[in-house]
Amino acid sequence: MLALAGCPEGSAAVAQNADAGAPVDAGASDAQGTVPWQSSSSAPASPPAEPSGERASLELLQLTLTSDVQKKEPVDTLDAAPPGTRVYAHLKLRNRSQDKRKVHVDFLVNGKLRTPLDLTVEPSWSFRTWGYNTMQAGDTGELEVRVLDDSGATLTTARLPIKAKSKAK
Repeated sequence: MLALAGCPEGSAAVAQNADAGAPVDAGASDAQGTVPWQSSSSAPASPPAEPSGERASLELLQLTLTSDVQKKEPVDTLDAAPPGTRVYAHLKLRNRSQDKRKVHVDFLVNGKLRTPLDLTVEPSWSFRTWGYNTMQAGDTGELEVRVLDDSGATLTTARLPIKAKSKAK
């Protein structure tokens, strides 16, 4: 499934998909390096049943800050956010409940909220979704991306300096 939605000033869009219960293999990285764990290859293809009386977990498996998403995967991992370009936050999540869940992604530039996004996460062992913020030509400082679950708990925060790409010598 693919869904696109605009945000104020056309600065962000979201896309979501799940692979009909099939596990997805992808690199695990965020702005500060590799996420320290990866799911095992013997993971079940669909989420287990939710325990009675408890809400099943919503886990962030990966966050990658990238310059683009192609074929549902990030094309690279950014170490800086160049002014005037899009910065995608590509998320891989595990929703072990029987219900759709939400995550909230905030893009902040120098501590000021630029783009807030709400993303729906279908029940899945491995669900991928992404959104982006378009950096303005005059942006400098730092881009911060915060990911929160549907209870408001912070799942992760990533930071990138906003600077022009280095020119090859």
